[in-house]
Amino acid sequence: MNAATTQACDVLLVRLSAMGDIVHALGAMQALARARPAWRLHVAVQREFAPLYAQLDWVASIVEHDRRAVLLGFARLMRRLRALRCDLALDLQGNWKSALAVCASGAPRRIGIASTWRREPGSARLLTERIAASQPVPHPAHLALDVVRAVAPEAVPTPSRLIATEAEVTHEAAALRALGVDPGLPFLLLVLGDPADNRSWPATSAAGAARACAWPAIVVVGPREPVGMPLPPGIPLLRHARGELRRLIALGALLARAEGRAIGPDQGVMHVLAACGADVTVLFGPQDPARSAPLRARVSVHPNPPACMPCRCRTCDHAQGPVCMRFEPDQAMSPAEHGCREGPPITVAKPRGQK
Repeated sequence: MNAATTQACDVLLVRLSAMGDIVHALGAMQALARARPAWRLHVAVQREFAPLYAQLDWVASIVEHDRRAVLLGFARLMRRLRALRCDLALDLQGNWKSALAVCASGAPRRIGIASTWRREPGSARLLTERIAASQPVPHPAHLALDVVRAVAPEAVPTPSRLIATEAEVTHEAAALRALGVDPGLPFLLLVLGDPADNRSWPATSAAGAARACAWPAIVVVGPREPVGMPLPPGIPLLRHARGELRRLIALGALLARAEGRAIGPDQGVMHVLAACGADVTVLFGPQDPARSAPLRARVSVHPNPPACMPCRCRTCDHAQGPVCMRFEPDQAMSPAEHGCREGPPITVAKPRGQK
């Protein structure tokens, strides 16, 4: 190793949102921590996602951004970042807000992905170094690793990992027992999203998946899912409130220990569960799995997809609504774990009634 490799320095890592993309980028951050153990890594993140970094020993400090405070919140963020006096800042997000954050840090080197692969291409002008993507299809985990390798070329692709404390796991296990589920035995976790989100799957399909599985099933919803939304009948409901992100990580740890399974749409909850080591199957309709699937997950798609899939839109223009999400995943899929440079294995779900 040369002096630059072993010399201590302060490095800012900016990935403000969203939850699933932050989890994607964790692998690259962890790879940097292993490649440069002498570096102090500071992370900038929106306040609601800061709990993702708890219990990660490579994090020197967490700078929280209060998005709800709008301009005042961003002004506070910029002051805190400048106070760190970082030597290097990495933009792992690729939009104006993240580029402004690395610029505000005052770091002499500000590195991010080049404009071609950024969500907001013009923001690349705020960087001192722009990196080309190494993969033909942009995936947040791959792009983050490309940026990290600009300063640590030998960084090894590392699966994103989230860690729950034993106290958190014990607390969540008690919540499962209260629902009549033994957390020490395999169970099926059904993740439902807001029905207004076209990435969500219908409650009827979730009920079908539960019937096809011999394990006890639980439905889990978060603070964004409305009270009174359609739910599969007869299945216990576990609701996590706002500010309880650590409970989701503990639930993922329990699911992994029990060797159970989670099934749900391409939303942040599934990314968190996968990073906890749980066996997850992500259902894809409007989204493109090559661009956003958790890298340690299995992917299931509609057996007879409409021609418009994937549209990558947040609203559906199909005459019958989001038909691409009206299917039940195949319960007989074999496990597949894959690395950071591979695409997700895609399984076509069986039509209803097919054995």
